[in-house]
Amino acid sequence: MNIKDKILPSTIILKHHVNRYTFLGLAISVGSILIASLIVSYQLTGHVNLEGFVAAQMSNPAIWVLNLTPFMFVYWGQAFCEGLVTRAQSILSDKTNEFLTISNELESKLKFETHHDALTKLANGRMLSAQISHIIEQMGTEGELGLVTIKINDFQNIQSNFGTFNANSLLKQFADKLKSILVDPYLLKVSTGVTSVAHLNNEEFALLLTRLKKDFNAEEFLSTLHQLITSSFHIDDIKINVNTTCGMAIYPVHGDEEGMLLNHANIALEHAKKQGIPYLLYHYEMIEDFTNNRMLIHELMRGIENNELDVCFQPIVALATGKIIGAESMVRFDHPQFGLLNAEKFLPIIEGTTLTTELTAFMLKMVIKQLASWHSAGYPIFASVNISNQDATNRELPAFIEKLLHDYEMAPEFLKLELTEKACLTNQSITREVLEQLSNMGVKLSISDYCSGYSPFIYLLNFPIDDIKIEKSYVLTMTKDAKNAKIVKVIIKLMDLLERDVIANGISDKETLEQLKKSGCAYGQGVYFSRAVDAAQFTNLLGKKSTD
Repeated sequence: MNIKDKILPSTIILKHHVNRYTFLGLAISVGSILIASLIVSYQLTGHVNLEGFVAAQMSNPAIWVLNLTPFMFVYWGQAFCEGLVTRAQSILSDKTNEFLTISNELESKLKFETHHDALTKLANGRMLSAQISHIIEQMGTEGELGLVTIKINDFQNIQSNFGTFNANSLLKQFADKLKSILVDPYLLKVSTGVTSVAHLNNEEFALLLTRLKKDFNAEEFLSTLHQLITSSFHIDDIKINVNTTCGMAIYPVHGDEEGMLLNHANIALEHAKKQGIPYLLYHYEMIEDFTNNRMLIHELMRGIENNELDVCFQPIVALATGKIIGAESMVRFDHPQFGLLNAEKFLPIIEGTTLTTELTAFMLKMVIKQLASWHSAGYPIFASVNISNQDATNRELPAFIEKLLHDYEMAPEFLKLELTEKACLTNQSITREVLEQLSNMGVKLSISDYCSGYSPFIYLLNFPIDDIKIEKSYVLTMTKDAKNAKIVKVIIKLMDLLERDVIANGISDKETLEQLKKSGCAYGQGVYFSRAVDAAQFTNLLGKKSTD
């Protein structure tokens, strides 16, 4: 029930009460006249009768005054009633206007919040879609529209290192930066329509350009845009350099409706990220890659479910003796259409999906099972499994590994998990928690690509790392590149000071082997010893080495 429905019944009740008291006052005044007249009549004639009553009315001035009171009561009652009704109507009108104002404000606020991001106050994805559809409807086929999707690189790391509050502060600063470039002279000259920005979700933004000019150069525009939005921001008085990746699609060349246009801009962005470049303009070959990737993911999922993936092992050797002390496990996928695929081909495609976790679980089960078989045959070597950034923050991983080790009666120190330097930067607090649990269980931990450029050696002190594997590119070129040879020597000496083992990955010839031995490297792997082979072939290698 609204305020009008509540006030109107009260007004009607109030009106009835005033009329009732008006009649009551009238009755009292008439009664007073009658009583006064009867008293005066008795005083004049000694009797109470009509003759005396008339005489009193004719002769007593006080009664004359009293005779006026009924008119006064009636006038007062009606006037008072009308005043109260008028006041009630005024209150009703004021309250109605007040509630209408509040209702309009709430409606405007709700409409704004429905179409804008609560944090940055920029248009959200829903508003952007509506804008694109409206502009396309207006332009028809007589103009071009440009849509750029923008993603802040490594935002998750920023959030984990500085917290959600500071990460949100960065998003607001970045949103302000995007709004400021709308009036940049270059952006004003590339289109004749309205340019707007939107906040799609978390670290993703969009820039909409309407009515692109005929001489619009997408490559030049994306390059300029990247320069404009690449900037530094401050979080807790700390300067943060923010880099972005952009993808662009143009109407009607790359899509004739908003959904397709946004999808193609996102595909261009993802291709740019995978190629490690700051921006890309969409082209139709990308959608073919996207379709192939979806097919590959589907086939890979089925391969995991049906145990159709091939697990191979490459020996890890003690350089001084040539004895095999361990094996790095690798996965291959024999795809019916694309042929035999190494992990490097499909791991980037499934990165960030649940399939990554499923693949790791598959590898752990297969490797621990094979490890138990080798130990039963008298080969007490260790085996390593590569885990992803996603696995490093999976709190369920330690319990899963513990169960597998128990099921196959395998001591944890014979299992090694290899993770990248980048994984140490992904949500450090959770990563440290997971790695410490694994280390406390006895599982060995290794950095698989040390000196690849992501983290300094200080991370070896912050995380329970047992050994490092030197980045392959340094080992492969150390005999031809004196600078790389020096880097390898420094790493070996540094790890010796930190009491960490070193494994050189990528030993391809005897010259490299001898140089590593002189530098003090104890362990290594590479095609010089053996390529990655299946479990049966690896067992033969173990048997051959044990008889040498």
